[in-house]
Amino acid sequence: MKEKKYDEKELLEKGWIKSWMVFEVQASTKELAQSSLKKHIDLILSDEKRVYLVEKNFVPIEKIDAPDHLKEQGLPILFSQVAEIIIIAKEFETLVNIVLNYAPSVVEIIAPDKITLSMSDAQGALASVSDMMHKYAQAGLGGMLIKS
Repeated sequence: MKEKKYDEKELLEKGWIKSWMVFEVQASTKELAQSSLKKHIDLILSDEKRVYLVEKNFVPIEKIDAPDHLKEQGLPILFSQVAEIIIIAKEFETLVNIVLNYAPSVVEIIAPDKITLSMSDAQGALASVSDMMHKYAQAGLGGMLIKS
């Protein structure tokens, strides 16, 4: 992936949002953990018009004890890797989509101190959340319980 040039101060002045995110992957092999997490982060950063990378850090891979249900299936250890990224995203909806589609363990907005959303941007972010909930429900993975 080629390095994109940007002026962080200028983007923040235009309303872009700087955030820190942490991702973790656990896999059965060291190689799978490493390649999966790299691919995951690269996909986030591939949106060249709405996401700029400020910083990326991959923590060394560690062996961890597998949960009991995996031990019972003959997988006593897993390999875990954590990646931290700092990005600048064009709008709040971009961050919402990253959270919904890439499931960071942690998200922190670093700048600006205050975010103002237009009605259109707020509706877009809510529509993204609603769309994801419908996809989960259609796949039989969840949905909304309605009180009667």
